[in-house]
Amino acid sequence: LILLPTKQMAFALKQAVATKAAATRATRQVTRAAVEFYGPDRAKFLGPFTNEPDYLTGEFPGDYGWDWAGLCADEERFAFLRQAEIMNGRWALLGALGCLVPELLVRNDTAKIFGDGVWFKTNAAALTPEGANILGFGFGLGNSLPTLFVSTILVIGAVEVWRYNGSGGGFEGPYDTLYPGWDPLGVTEDPDTFAELKVKEVKNARLAMVSFLGFLVQGLVTGKGPLQNLADHLADPAANNAVTNIAGVNSARILGA
Repeated sequence: LILLPTKQMAFALKQAVATKAAATRATRQVTRAAVEFYGPDRAKFLGPFTNEPDYLTGEFPGDYGWDWAGLCADEERFAFLRQAEIMNGRWALLGALGCLVPELLVRNDTAKIFGDGVWFKTNAAALTPEGANILGFGFGLGNSLPTLFVSTILVIGAVEVWRYNGSGGGFEGPYDTLYPGWDPLGVTEDPDTFAELKVKEVKNARLAMVSFLGFLVQGLVTGKGPLQNLADHLADPAANNAVTNIAGVNSARILGA
């Protein structure tokens, strides 16, 4: 008669301690996320020397208080630019990955379906005389480039319409077009983690956009993929860099080579 209440009390005490510890962790996470990524005390682009405009309040992820051109002064344009940045950044994340993976697989003799692995040549390598070969699958599309183009537009367009109309329910409202509610891994169930992940997405998206621009310029100048350009640079940094490559292209054009 005495042991049973004692065990119940011990269990209740254990639960209370666990709840308090969880609340402490949650409070610490909220405080860190709020201070580090959002609000007036968040990190700024130039630290204490940032001349932050009054319309950048730290409400949205990726706001570091820097808008020297005043592009976000208008509220409607700010909303448009915010959506454009996130959507183009997501495409850049996929694009940068798509530039690296085929070349990486070919360099390691893992796949032979990407030609020489250079990202701007892989589409041509996918069109074989027997038909399209996309990751080993033909999808019944034949080897017609217009067919591949139209089918890609239809698939991507359907997903984009679903996103734009807020068909997924949305994490932040019924018609949330930026975060439409697709989360099979459940990484956004905790709101504080979600707030931090949104900042990480914007930061990585910005890096990916710059990276893809670099891949594009490299491809135009050297005709090689990013991994081969990196290998060439590491093998001989003095002979293979941005200055020498661009100078070599200009010299070839001047000499008519």
